[in-house]
Amino acid sequence: MQTIILLRNGYPGAWDQKLKVRGSDPHLRLDPALAEIGRAQAHATAACIAKNGGAALVLSSPFRACLETADIIAADCKAEVHADWKYGNVLLSTVLGSPFSPGSSMDPDWLDRRKSAGKPSHPESDHTINERLTVALRELKARKPLTQRIVIVTHDIIAKELVKHMTGRTLAIDWHPCAMTTFTRANVVDRLWKLSGLPASHAHLGDLDRTEPVEHIEHRYHPLDSKS
Repeated sequence: MQTIILLRNGYPGAWDQKLKVRGSDPHLRLDPALAEIGRAQAHATAACIAKNGGAALVLSSPFRACLETADIIAADCKAEVHADWKYGNVLLSTVLGSPFSPGSSMDPDWLDRRKSAGKPSHPESDHTINERLTVALRELKARKPLTQRIVIVTHDIIAKELVKHMTGRTLAIDWHPCAMTTFTRANVVDRLWKLSGLPASHAHLGDLDRTEPVEHIEHRYHPLDSKS
C-alpha cells in the first residue's frame, strides 16, 4: 500500500514581519524563511510522522519555507529531500505579488537547492497548473515499491488542488501551516487515492497551531467628509 502524506509548509516569518508591503527585498516577501513557530511546527510534524511509520522520501516545493520544513521532517525520518517545481506555489501575480520572477524573487542563498527541481511553468494558467499536477501524480503512481511512504511539502493552493486530483472530490478545507492529509492507494491499478483520517489535520500541533494573521484596518475619515 502506497501512503502519501500531504503537508503544508510551516508558518513563515514574513507573516509576522508584515513584509508583504512594497519596499522590502522581494525574496523576503515571496520566498521567506520559517518563523520560529514555523520551525517548531515542523519539528512537531516530523515527530508525528516518524512515530507513525516514517517516510522513505520527502518531495518539496523549491520555495524556502517548504524546503526548511522538508529538511526537518527528512532528518527525523532519515529520508532524502527532492525539490520539485511541480509542487511549487502558483506563479500568478494575485498569489505572489506583481511582478514575480521565479529567479530574482527567490532567496539567492537557496539557489543550489533548486537546481535539480526542474523548471517552473511561468507565467501560469489553470491549464498549466492542472498539467503539472497531472504529471506529478502520474510519477507518484509509477514509484516503486508500492509500499513506499512519501511526504509532500507544498503550499495551500497546491495542496487543495492535489486533494481534488487525488480523490476526485473537491473539499472545503482550512489548511493551516503544517496541517497534513494522509492518502493511501492499495493496488497499482487504483486510479485514485483514499483519504486516511481527517483532511488537513492539525491536531498534532496542539498549542503550536497558528493561522495567517488577519490585519484589522481602521478607517479614519476627515471631519469635513461628512456632516451627518
